[in-house]
Amino acid sequence: MIKAVIFDMDGVMIDSEPLWEKTERILLARRDIEYSPTYRDQIVGLNQNDSGKLLINTFELEETVEDIISERVEILTAIYEEELEVVLDLIPLLDNLRDSKFKLAVASSSPLRVINFVLDMFSLQEYFPVVVSGECTENGKPHPDIYLHTASRLEVKPTECAAIEDSINGVKSAKAAGMYCIAVPDKRLSQMEFQNADIIVPNLNRISPDLINSFE
Repeated sequence: MIKAVIFDMDGVMIDSEPLWEKTERILLARRDIEYSPTYRDQIVGLNQNDSGKLLINTFELEETVEDIISERVEILTAIYEEELEVVLDLIPLLDNLRDSKFKLAVASSSPLRVINFVLDMFSLQEYFPVVVSGECTENGKPHPDIYLHTASRLEVKPTECAAIEDSINGVKSAKAAGMYCIAVPDKRLSQMEFQNADIIVPNLNRISPDLINSFE
C-alpha cells in the first residue's frame, strides 16, 4: 500500500532546468570561460559538491568548492526571482494527494537553501513536512541514498513510496531504493531511456490518487 509520494523538485515542480544552465553560463563568464556543450554534458546530473569540483579541476581555478557553490546559488536565486514559474497542475495535484491522506516530501539534489527559496516563493511549505536535499547524503542520484533517507524521515518503508521524477538518474535512484516511480520525462530526453520507471506520463495532470493506488 502506497503511503507517501516523494517529489523531485527541478523539472517536476518547477521549470528550472534552463535557468540552471543560464546560471552556469554567468558563473563561467565571470571567469572569462566560455560555456560549452562538452562541459554541459559533464556537469548535468552532478550534485553541487561534485559539480563544484569539476569546475575547479577543469579550469584550474584557485577557489574552494564552498565559494563556487555559494556564488552559484546567489546567481540562481536572483534569476529565480525574475523568471521561475511553478509547473502547471502542481498545486491541484498536491491538494488531491493531501486530501487523500498521502504523506508528501521533496527529495531534490538542489541545495537546501534553493529548495527552501522555491517553497517560500510559491507558498508550498504547507504541503511538505519533510524536505531532503542532496546535501543530506554522501552519494547523490542515481544512488538510492536520498530516497532511502527521505523514506526514513517519513517513517514509511521504501516499498510504501511513489517517487515522481523527470530525469534518468532520478528514476534510477528511486528504483534502486525499492520505490515505485512515475516519470514525467524532460522533453529534451528520449522517453526510451525512462523504461525503468513504473509508468511514464507526459505531465502532472495525468497523476492522481487513483493512479498511485494502482501500484498496490
